[in-house]
Amino acid sequence: MAKSNLDDSTADAIVAVVVVAVAVLAIVQWLSGLPA
Repeated sequence: MAKSNLDDSTADAIVAVVVVAVAVLAIVQWLSGLPA
């Protein structure tokens, strides 16, 4: 990572939020793509 001013806990929190957000969006897109 280019940013070194963030501590490990902050970086981990940001990564966790991004991963969860992407996962939720992927699940929503997958569910909306299923036939009703």
